[in-house]
Amino acid sequence: MSRLRVLFLLVIGLLLGVRPMLAANYAVGTCKPSLPNYATISAAVSGVPPFSTVQVCPGTYPEQVTIAQPLTLKGITSGNAGQVVITVPPSGLTVVTDSYGNSIAALVAVTAGPVNITDITVDGSGSNVTFPTWDVGIFYESGSSGTVNEITARNLSGGGGVGVWAENANATNESVTIKNSSFHDIDDSAVITIGSTLLATVKGNTMQAGSYQVQWFSGGSLTSNVIYGGFVGIYVFGPATVSGNTLANQSYGIEGFGGVTATSNKISNVSYGIFDFGGDTYQSNTITKTGVGIEFGCNTITALHNTINDATIGIDNVPASFSGINTFNSVVTLRTDGCEAGPIHGPKLPAALHTGPIPVPAR
Repeated sequence: MSRLRVLFLLVIGLLLGVRPMLAANYAVGTCKPSLPNYATISAAVSGVPPFSTVQVCPGTYPEQVTIAQPLTLKGITSGNAGQVVITVPPSGLTVVTDSYGNSIAALVAVTAGPVNITDITVDGSGSNVTFPTWDVGIFYESGSSGTVNEITARNLSGGGGVGVWAENANATNESVTIKNSSFHDIDDSAVITIGSTLLATVKGNTMQAGSYQVQWFSGGSLTSNVIYGGFVGIYVFGPATVSGNTLANQSYGIEGFGGVTATSNKISNVSYGIFDFGGDTYQSNTITKTGVGIEFGCNTITALHNTINDATIGIDNVPASFSGINTFNSVVTLRTDGCEAGPIHGPKLPAALHTGPIPVPAR
């Protein structure tokens, strides 16, 4: 081996070793005296080396945080205290325009990746943000990535409150995971995902929002979430997998617009369990206490082995060619046809996201 090659390998080894040596644990607050500490979260996330872990002591932090480098932001316990709250600073929230032209005021904005956020509460109380500006807890901008785990998003309002918003308009694929978190007192959507190059994973969350609980315009999966209340539980453009979720107390449980595979979901106490605009698959779902179990809208969909209990209409506006096998219990009318006028066509990807209850198109 030549001397030049040996020197080259030594330099590469030293460079690879730099990141572990620089990346370390840092603290915000004084509950970890053994760690280098910062007074604010904003100072920490901009001042630590990339790939560090920022441990935040319990308390309330009135600041708008931008994370522009890979790192982990983690709330910790100290003594008998265990909540870290990021809330609106006295100066209010700065508004940015995202890659799709939306105006967004976010308590935490992520512009790099991977950025992992754990055990943090984002609280929008007093933001005074009104739609068409979206009042957002955590915002993953185009080109960013990471995981949100065990966070709470709350008190996001003004007509366009959103718990976590993740998007990617870049050509390079990015991924964002949102899991094991609590969303409540939000007037529009718990989660919004946007972008054909974004792979989103949303699992194990509890969601309570006032309008479109989940607005989904990306690839990925929604699994094992509890979604309670709102106008629409899951409003989804594929490709997406929707499985094992529990939805209740909506006007519409799931609205699908093509490329959606929904399996083993439990939907109850809704006007429409599933309202579909064509090209989707629904299998082994259980829909209970509903006006209409599955609304075909005279569109071609796959619906197999679903169980519909306690409904006025089991499957509605069904094309004559449909022959799928489903189970009906205590259903007044199992099936309605009458599709001579043709299908109800669902909208293409809208230029703007939905805010507030918007009626489903009538035939």
